Amino acid sequence: MSLNTKKSPASAPRGKKHTARLTRADGDNTRQQIIETAGQLFADLGYMGTTSKLICEECGCNVAAVNYHFGSRDGLYSSVLIESHSRLIGFNTLLEISNSSDDSRAKLSRILDILVDGIDANQWHSRLFIREIMAPSVHIEAMINNEALPKLSLLKTLLSDITGLDPEDPQMSLTLLSTVAPCMLLLVGNRDNLSKVLGNFWEDKAALKIHLKRFLFAGLDHLATQNQNITKNHA
Repeated sequence: MSLNTKKSPASAPRGKKHTARLTRADGDNTRQQIIETAGQLFADLGYMGTTSKLICEECGCNVAAVNYHFGSRDGLYSSVLIESHSRLIGFNTLLEISNSSDDSRAKLSRILDILVDGIDANQWHSRLFIREIMAPSVHIEAMINNEALPKLSLLKTLLSDITGLDPEDPQMSLTLLSTVAPCMLLLVGNRDNLSKVLGNFWEDKAALKIHLKRFLFAGLDHLATQNQNITKNHA
C-alpha cells in the first residue's frame, strides 16, 4: 500500500498566512521606526531642514521604504504630524472616555488630566506640535482634519452636556477656546520662561490640575445657569 506524502490542502495556506503575518509585522515595525526617526528630526530641524536622505541615514532604511509606506516626504511629514497630535491625546482614548459610564464632568476631568500629563517638552511629539503651531506648514491641514476636528467634536458633546448649550451654538466656540487654551499655553509656552514669570507651577502637577479644573468648571457652571435662566424666560 502506497503512502500519500502530499501535504494536506490546509497546511499550505497556514504557512502562507504565517508568512503574511510576519511580513505585515515587519512592515509595521519599519513604518513605526521611520515615524520615530523622522519625528525626532522634524522636531529638531523642521520640515525644510530634514531631507529624506537624512531620515534614511538615521533610520537605517532606504528611500524606497519611505515611499512605500508614506508615498513621499510630504506624506511622511503629514503622518508624523498626525502622530504627534495623537500622542498628546488619542481619538480612541477620547472615544473610550466619552462612552464610559462616568458623568460628563468626570469625563472632562479625565481628559484634562491626560492633556496635562501629555505635555512634555522633552518628547519629540510635543516639540514638533509646538513648531507646527508657531510656524504652520501646508501640512497642518492633515493634522487638523484627521486629529483635531474629530476630537473637538467629542469635546463639544461633553461641553454641551455640562452647559446645556447646543453643540452648534456660537458660544460653544468660545467655550471650547476657554477649555483648551490653558493647556495650549502650557504646551506652547517655554516652561523655564513661564516659571520665571508665574512661578514653577509644574512642581506640583496635581495642584495644577485641580486649579485648572476649578476655574474651568466654575465657568461652565455659570454658562449652565445662564442657559437655564434663558430657557425659563422663554418657557
